[in-house]
Amino acid sequence: MDAPLTGRVGLFGGSFNPPHVGHLAVAEAARDEAALDRVLWMPAATPPHKRDDDLPAAEHRLAMTRLATAGHDAFAVSDLELRRAGVSYTVDTLRALRADHPGAAFLLLLGGDSLRQFHTWREPDAILDLAQPLVYPRPGSDLAAVDPSLRRRAILLDRPLLDLSSTDVRGLLRAGRSARYLVPDAVLAYADEHRLYR
Repeated sequence: MDAPLTGRVGLFGGSFNPPHVGHLAVAEAARDEAALDRVLWMPAATPPHKRDDDLPAAEHRLAMTRLATAGHDAFAVSDLELRRAGVSYTVDTLRALRADHPGAAFLLLLGGDSLRQFHTWREPDAILDLAQPLVYPRPGSDLAAVDPSLRRRAILLDRPLLDLSSTDVRGLLRAGRSARYLVPDAVLAYADEHRLYR
């Protein structure tokens, strides 16, 4: 991603281990419903809220994310957090993005489960100053438990999304079962070529 970002930009972070059609559906729903000009996918170096003992090397997750998003003009992939290394705190990422892209208005894509835990994130008030939450439903994510002032600041996506996780996909692949139609073909081919998830 070399060109400056402008307009409404959705920041979509995660380990993407591997990226799957659920991620793609979320990104497209966000782009459509929130009138985003761009969805910026941000693979995390070390996610602070999700310790994954089976995290492939950063270059593999970056490559798979690029393969998954290829061909969509509104999707871009950034290696900002991977270059920074260490724990990937959203507030640090947003500060860097705002400094590098002053013409962009950032929205932060979050699952409903993450919104419920938002108060535990590093500098949550600063995050809200830097980006508006854009929340997609997750199974079991009861937003009634979320602070009402935070709920009022968020945009809630209202379309049904897929109940699929990267954990599910890794389990299928480790068991030698098919993940076809759950993961883009190019991502499956890459994972197979590099002997990931075996």
